[in-house]
Amino acid sequence: MTLPEFFTTLLTELAWNLAVWLPTALVSLLFIRAVLGVRMRELIVEIEEHQTAAIGAVFFWVSLGFSLLLSRTIADPVAAGGGTWAEAFAWLALAVLVTMLLFALGVFLVFGTLARRRKESLLGYIRREMRHEHNLALSFIMGALFLVPVVVTYHLTLSS
Repeated sequence: MTLPEFFTTLLTELAWNLAVWLPTALVSLLFIRAVLGVRMRELIVEIEEHQTAAIGAVFFWVSLGFSLLLSRTIADPVAAGGGTWAEAFAWLALAVLVTMLLFALGVFLVFGTLARRRKESLLGYIRREMRHEHNLALSFIMGALFLVPVVVTYHLTLSS
């Protein structure tokens, strides 16, 4: 590999990594805001002072799942959607939709049952358990409910 090829490859890798990393981080932060109710200005306090491990776990599994789907879309648009970028991003939208529907169903079944036992709303229960009680176990359960449909959706593109 020549020096110009090396730099071209390096710049390409950096650009594609940023193209996946930036939206993935944004989606993770938005999820933490929407589901856990943590404002961005409170995030550092939650992580450093309260050491809310559940927030870190949520960031991890949302980032992992979304980056799998997004990187798959940009890495191999032919397999992901049939050949065009429009089809690849249409596949991504469908994959995210299927993932979110199955995730919502799983959260409703698992966390809804737990919330009813405590006579709390679903969102109130999740926020209390993860943010105030630092329930890392429930964060990992929620992560599994998210990652399973992501992985299945990701692998379905291999047979396309």
